[in-house]
Amino acid sequence: ILCVDTSGSMEGAAEQVAKALVLEAMRVAHAQKRACYVYAFSGPDEVIEREFAFDLPGIDSLLDFMTQSFNGGTDISEPLERALNRLEDAAWQCADLLIASDGEFGAPPPIAARVRAARENLGLRVQGVLIGDRETIGLIELADDIFWVGDWRRYGAGGDIPIHDKSLTAMYF
Repeated sequence: ILCVDTSGSMEGAAEQVAKALVLEAMRVAHAQKRACYVYAFSGPDEVIEREFAFDLPGIDSLLDFMTQSFNGGTDISEPLERALNRLEDAAWQCADLLIASDGEFGAPPPIAARVRAARENLGLRVQGVLIGDRETIGLIELADDIFWVGDWRRYGAGGDIPIHDKSLTAMYF
């Protein structure tokens, strides 16, 4: 299960990297004979959800998904709620959760608590892919591990990462 940020701050190269992760997740899911479900999100009430199969309709759906974005604000509450509800279905109880975002969101305490409970009670593994310039508290409090794509700008207009250390959060909080 993937939650993919398509908010305005992800527009361009960062969103392209996030959507490339969807393609890779779909490939891995197919190789492991697992299903792949995606929630693309932005602001409140802006969520697209799709199950991708590795067949012609699934590929068509994937191609359609690749062209969709919201470019609004960022609210991860609804996609996480939907993903956690999906885990209650027997077919999805062994699913992992991947969050691809620039991390510019806060996880409301009730949502963060539900994620923690799913990790403890269901064995949910939450992986974060941070496509941005700095660590953020929102992703840190949700993910077991965070994989940082700090050089994402090379996929778009280019430019250096404008920070001196990837662990700014650790330095200041």
